[in-house]
Amino acid sequence: MKQYVCAMSRRPRASALFAACFVLTAMLAGCAGQQATVRPTVVVEKEALGRGVAVAVKVVDARPSDEVGLCDPTSSFAGKLTTACNPAPAMRVAVEKGLRDKGFTPAPAGDSVVRKVTVELKELAYKPTRGGTHLAARAVASIVVTADNNGQTMTRRYKGETVWKLPAEGVEPEFDKLLSMTVSKALSHMASDYELINFLEKTVLRTRDLK
Repeated sequence: MKQYVCAMSRRPRASALFAACFVLTAMLAGCAGQQATVRPTVVVEKEALGRGVAVAVKVVDARPSDEVGLCDPTSSFAGKLTTACNPAPAMRVAVEKGLRDKGFTPAPAGDSVVRKVTVELKELAYKPTRGGTHLAARAVASIVVTADNNGQTMTRRYKGETVWKLPAEGVEPEFDKLLSMTVSKALSHMASDYELINFLEKTVLRTRDLK
């Protein structure tokens, strides 16, 4: 009889232990964080402004780390949001498309290619804001573009920002889409900058020192 009572008394303890383990597992899952893949696109009006001149493109992820922010900054157990891989290759594809749409010809770097564009991703951040009772998903991106036309240079900075209203508390946005759209805006601003386009299109003669 005593053995039966002891067996019965162990069951509530086992159930309590199982419940505690379940809660701990859920908390740790929330701390794990998420990764987002950035696949930007450039949408600009197609024009033949570049006259087909060759431009070499280089894209660099110049951020200090791959961290973008916290998945849910309102939670003490929120995990970090990071980029899943280096976004530079996908950004380069988008930049080259933008140049083609403006009439340029992307080309491999070489002595015969005197026009070069270097794009640096300086910032990509998830900075949600609270509006009333709900959280609004907000992402920002910043790029620095250095154009070199046969020795003459121009440096420009472009930004992109996206804000989504989330339908309810605790709802997370589609981070892949949110970050990709934000970087796309910054790159599209670059590809639509007529001052930059005119600088790359013009013919610059390199001067030499006379001895």
